Amino acid sequence: MKAAGFIAVCAAALTLTACSSGIGQQKEKDYNYAIRLMPEDESMLTECTEVTEHRLMAEYPMLECNVMYKRRDSFSIIEFDLPQEWDKSTLEALCRKGSLTFRKGSDTETDSDGQTIPTGEIILDNSDIDTAYASLLNTESGQEFVVSVTLCDKGTEAFAIATEELAGTGTPLSIWLDNELISSPTVTNAIINGHTNIEGNFTKKSATELAAAISSLALPCGLEITEYRS
Repeated sequence: MKAAGFIAVCAAALTLTACSSGIGQQKEKDYNYAIRLMPEDESMLTECTEVTEHRLMAEYPMLECNVMYKRRDSFSIIEFDLPQEWDKSTLEALCRKGSLTFRKGSDTETDSDGQTIPTGEIILDNSDIDTAYASLLNTESGQEFVVSVTLCDKGTEAFAIATEELAGTGTPLSIWLDNELISSPTVTNAIINGHTNIEGNFTKKSATELAAAISSLALPCGLEITEYRS
């Protein structure tokens, strides 16, 4: 697939050498930096904590942090305590909903809020993705970074049916993240093995960032940044 555009979902310049985190676990460590997030729907506190931790660990598997969630009378928060400063743009990426869809066609409409949203039939969503990772691919023009996507069994079957239907028709198979278009390639052949590459003018960093966005679960509700301090 050739990417028509790329959404920068995370950006951070950190040297991370320590290991691991755990929801609700306290560690004997000096955490000098803190991030606090508040879910829009308090009933989704646990789910939001799991997704945001998964996103951190997916992109920075060697990061050492302490993750907790707290329920109080008037509010609920997710708290990340970190041993070193965290880039604000990465924090914003943690808070994006991250809803991924593969759709037939690239048609859109404008909703009641004036936002452009895709209208094509959904083929795949986050639940159909098994893994996504950045890799280096040999192409006719040389080596380039791509995002390699592997689907689960259900996703493999749905993708095979859809790509067989679209092959040779000129109708694109579009990929959207939070209703923003990532890619809109045309299909030449049915893809039946549950594996595909998203190609484009990626660097190693941008391919890694997109892979992290694709492989993470979507947040069940919005997150508000209530505190960011160092």
